[in-house]
Amino acid sequence: MPPILAIEKLSKSFPAVRAGDDVRALSDIDLFIEEGEIFGIIGKSGAGKSTLVRCINFLERPTSGEIVFNGVCLSSLSKAELYHTRQSMGMIFQQFNLLAQRNALRNICFPLEVAGWDRQKARQRASELLELVGMSDKAGAYPAQLSGGQRQRVAIARAIAANPRILLCDEATSALDPETTHSILALLKDINARYGITIIVITHEMPVIEQIATRLAVLDEGRIVEAGRTSEVFAAPQSEAARRMLVRPQHEDGLIAAAARRYFESQGMALEEVIRDYAQ
Repeated sequence: MPPILAIEKLSKSFPAVRAGDDVRALSDIDLFIEEGEIFGIIGKSGAGKSTLVRCINFLERPTSGEIVFNGVCLSSLSKAELYHTRQSMGMIFQQFNLLAQRNALRNICFPLEVAGWDRQKARQRASELLELVGMSDKAGAYPAQLSGGQRQRVAIARAIAANPRILLCDEATSALDPETTHSILALLKDINARYGITIIVITHEMPVIEQIATRLAVLDEGRIVEAGRTSEVFAAPQSEAARRMLVRPQHEDGLIAAAARRYFESQGMALEEVIRDYAQ
């Protein structure tokens, strides 16, 4: 069975701001993603992750190479055909991108209205999805009245409203605290299990990939430098980029200790006493 998404020899360049060579954001990307899997793409800031996800749904047209979705080369599609195909690709973002003037229910209805759904059916679908993401009691709440985690839950419901085949998650948990991140990843895993939606998680956070992805690819300076099963890459990373992201620099421990010392001193306690009491 062919993969639901194949990225073949994909490269993307942008014109230089000043005269000179173009800026190459992606170089010879080869990836395949199987239907129903959760796949992680990880890299530090500037590695080319956001450019890659925008090429996957053809918001950015690749300079060369192909994106093959469900057996169809996206470069061969007309504008109308590409618009229709994008409806099979849901997307969630770091900053949620909800419409401020619409409440939670109407935010979820929005893509259905654009797709021409009957208003009553769209509201019914939105209500079902609010229940799925645990937000039934917030149907009338506006984005400004919701926490970050609640807004992301609404954004997820909106992204899957039109029954996409693929869900693209571009740094979807980067603005959330660890506990909320854990709950959002659990929700995504549940959606994957229930509906078989293929999920692609783009992030710079290794713990996110470890928690949710079966396979991953490491992106560094616009190139795939390592790919494989998540458990194997974590156990024995082959690339320097993966090793850098897996091993926390020693100076971070020092920064954390200094921050902890300042906090406890502000509370009239010494860090050493807190550690000793905890050990007992």
